[in-house]
Amino acid sequence: MKVSQYKVGAKRFVALVGEHEIPVRALANAFIYDEFLSASFSTKLRVAQELKLTLDYFDSVSIDVEGRVASGEFLTPSEISSFYGVMRLRRDSFEIREKISVISIRLDSKKFRNAVAASQFTNNKVDVETTAGRVRTLRKYITYLTDYFHGDRASQELRYRKDRLVARLKAKERYKSAKATKTTFSSVELSEKVIPDEYYERFLEVIKPSSKDNPFKASKFRNYLILSIMNQTGMRRSEICKIKISDCLFHGSGTLIRVYSTPDDPTDSRLNKPNKKSGRSHFSGIKPELMGEISFYVQHVRNNFEKARQHDFLFVAEKDSKKTAGQPLTREMVNYISAKVSRKTGFDINPHLLRHKWNERFSEKGREKGLDRDFMEDMRRNAMGWHPESDMGRIYNDKFEQMAAINLMLEHQEKVDGTKK
Repeated sequence: MKVSQYKVGAKRFVALVGEHEIPVRALANAFIYDEFLSASFSTKLRVAQELKLTLDYFDSVSIDVEGRVASGEFLTPSEISSFYGVMRLRRDSFEIREKISVISIRLDSKKFRNAVAASQFTNNKVDVETTAGRVRTLRKYITYLTDYFHGDRASQELRYRKDRLVARLKAKERYKSAKATKTTFSSVELSEKVIPDEYYERFLEVIKPSSKDNPFKASKFRNYLILSIMNQTGMRRSEICKIKISDCLFHGSGTLIRVYSTPDDPTDSRLNKPNKKSGRSHFSGIKPELMGEISFYVQHVRNNFEKARQHDFLFVAEKDSKKTAGQPLTREMVNYISAKVSRKTGFDINPHLLRHKWNERFSEKGREKGLDRDFMEDMRRNAMGWHPESDMGRIYNDKFEQMAAINLMLEHQEKVDGTKK
């Protein structure tokens, strides 16, 4: 079983399919569209992947989830615990985990077996929100199946058993969500510069088309523009891929790019259509010099590709090995570009890290100008397109203030110790 994506006209759909792309697990496929009909395609895709993972796991331990719910037996606490433990691992680690378990049975040393298992678990854990999402999908699927099989005919005893199961799963979700909040806050709060100065400066040098260390043989100018926009705006890779020429305001100050959501854009030929994450539409600012370079790219590079004239997306593929030259650039290519530059720089500078770096530089500039904390939060939320009630502005401000306090105390200690005059 796999998750398949397909298009019908301009609309995209997702389904669990088997051999020859034939849909399987009818109830699972119905669940995706009954429960998430109004959700974005990316949400449907995520739910389908989580549900596949869940059903694959229960199939591997010979548990028929649909059959259990139909009979009113549901899952036992020990079965939930086992499921939860596996859902904390990466998808590609499941097969490895099974092989290690088989090998471990043959080993004589219990300590050695435990060490192997602990090491394998630690190295393959997923992020806490990923685990919570998988558990949440199982909970919603079981609720959906209960309504499907029993509806209003469910006895009081059956409803009680279902509610107990749902409560156990919700407890797992809440636990992981609480841990996730703590982890997210701590990772931003306690880290120093997300990209050390020496690596950041080298990054800015390496991406220049004229640099002798530029790692690309072709598309140097396009790749430079992509990474420069990310660096100057903190945009996500999806937002970069969906920029249209008409979103770049070349007139006036020549510093603004529109960022907004367009799910299932009919002009986008990509199956995995990039889109802005949830939040508000906003403008991102870049230097006029960079906007001028974008204009040059459009006129003297992009316009050389015939397929580029069929759409308005700014960045296009330039290699024609798969007859894709001129088509809109994919997120996978942005990952490839940043990975190649990272190897040359000697530090992993991915799109998400550049977003953190933008926020770090924003904090530094705000402090230099003596801006009020609340005003900084509002400005940051607007610049990032976050929801008005988002806590991320506060988290970044807290991190910057704590690091400033730590550095101030270190300077004070150096004076006390006599190591700094």
